[in-house]
Amino acid sequence: MSGAGEKGPTATVVAGPGDSVLKVYPVPLDRETRSALAREQALLSTVSHVPEILPVQEVGTLTDGRTTLRMPRCDRSLATVTGPLPVEETLRIGRVVARALAAAHTAGVVHGSITPRNVLFLPSGEPVLADFGVALRQRFRRDPLYDLEFTAPETVRDQTMDERADRYGLGAVLHFMLTGEPPHRTVVGEQPAARLHRVLTEPVPPITRADVPAELVTLVGELLAAEPGRRPEDTQSPLFGLPAEPVLVLEPARTPRPRRRYGLAAGILAGAGVLAAVSWFLATRDDDVVTPGPIAIDLAPPADHGTYVELSWTSNAELDYAVVMAEEGRAEPQVLFARRSDHYRVDVRPGLRYCFQVQGTGPRGTYESGFRSLRGAVCKR
Repeated sequence: MSGAGEKGPTATVVAGPGDSVLKVYPVPLDRETRSALAREQALLSTVSHVPEILPVQEVGTLTDGRTTLRMPRCDRSLATVTGPLPVEETLRIGRVVARALAAAHTAGVVHGSITPRNVLFLPSGEPVLADFGVALRQRFRRDPLYDLEFTAPETVRDQTMDERADRYGLGAVLHFMLTGEPPHRTVVGEQPAARLHRVLTEPVPPITRADVPAELVTLVGELLAAEPGRRPEDTQSPLFGLPAEPVLVLEPARTPRPRRRYGLAAGILAGAGVLAAVSWFLATRDDDVVTPGPIAIDLAPPADHGTYVELSWTSNAELDYAVVMAEEGRAEPQVLFARRSDHYRVDVRPGLRYCFQVQGTGPRGTYESGFRSLRGAVCKR
């Protein structure tokens, strides 16, 4: 959200009144999302005095019903900065992100997507953290491969967004500033399934830059721990002649809250009017069962109930499942995570045609069912 006319993964930023911009979401909000957004904004209003948080000045509605968020204009984001940055500048920006997160977490609000794109710079040059909250992230799910290399493993697997995932994001931003690269390297031309597998299974390499103090290298490594419980809530290492001030302080929330979980999305390759194959990967668990012989998934014909469809399938292996649904008139298929279940209920719109497929991932690879059509749809690869 660094300037007007910018199209993001779920919304478009356009010029607003005065020195502001409007973040415009593609369709009107349902009642549940509106209520969740209002709750988040009310909680954030209690920390409106925190300068490190870019405020939402107004939640509005266009004449066609689409929701807008009005915010102060920012000239650029951290993603546009060519790194690596000096250690002192990294600490300056890192403290801003940490203070913003500490205030929001104490107020009861999770950010949900800490990446260099959401660390913005005001016209004065001061950094701020923007785009707090998970209500709109749940309603408008982005491409799961977008900023994948900055995303906490649990968010990749099942869209968990909580304070610990935010701490991973802080570590990812620090790593980016100190190395000029995301925590996981970018591989040009890599297939989506291989990319997901690598990000979920390979450890983040330690920072080897000679002028970065060991305390800071350790802190970044701990924040980027694959296991959420190993990430520090409070970091107090004094560095560079600043013994009176902690390097980064990330306070825990006052009252523990349940982890927020939202449905898994996966990488989608879509063609106009055609259900395309979906490549995705879920980290296997210790209880995965390896089945000898060919692994197959048999998807039964969908049971049409007008406004929803019941899907069921069988397999000769224990897999993690995702349902792929292509809807008539929709540019891209949707991916719905069913985990280890063998059935799933999907909301559909009366009169529209659909294609369904089930994909499963286990320790030996990814497997697909055949396509099943609904209401006369023609399903092609």
